[in-house]
Amino acid sequence: MTLWLLVPMLALVAIIQVAWLPLIPIFGFKIDLALAVVVSWGLIGPVGQAAQWGFIVGIFLDLASGLPFGIHMLTLTIIGLLIGLGQTAFFRGNLVAPPLLMIAAVFLDHILILAILSLFNWQIEWSDYLLRVTLPTSILNMFIAPLVYLPLQFLQRRLYPQMDF
Repeated sequence: MTLWLLVPMLALVAIIQVAWLPLIPIFGFKIDLALAVVVSWGLIGPVGQAAQWGFIVGIFLDLASGLPFGIHMLTLTIIGLLIGLGQTAFFRGNLVAPPLLMIAAVFLDHILILAILSLFNWQIEWSDYLLRVTLPTSILNMFIAPLVYLPLQFLQRRLYPQMDF
C-alpha cells in the first residue's frame, strides 16, 4: 500500500482511538484499535508491513499521549515485526490465531510499556496492572479482533490478489 494512502488511514485509526473510543468504555475498559489493526494486518498482510504500520500509527499515538515519546511507536513496531515474521509459519489461515494472538499482543504491549516506564522510574504495581487492566483489556480486544480483521482481510484481497491462504 502506498504511503499516501497508508499514513492518512493510520492517522484516522489513531484519532479514533484517542478521541472517540475513550467515550465508549466497555465495562470500564477501552478498545485498543491501533493494536488490533497492527495485529490483524500482521496476520494477513505482506511480511514486514505490520511493523511499518505499527511504526506509523505509533508515532500518531505518541503525539497524542502523555507518555514518553516513542513508547507506542516502539511497542507497536516490535509487535508488528514479531507477528509478521510468524505469519507464514503458523498464523496464516488459522482461524483460532487472531483472537488468541490478540490476547498475547495486548499482554506483550502492556508489558513492554510497563518495562519502558519502569526505566523512567515510574512507580507501577505490575501485578495489579496486569490483573486489573491488561487481562480484561485483552479479553475485550479479543472480541473486537474479528471486527477489525474482516475489513482488513477485504482490503488485503483488493490490494494483493496474488497472496493466497
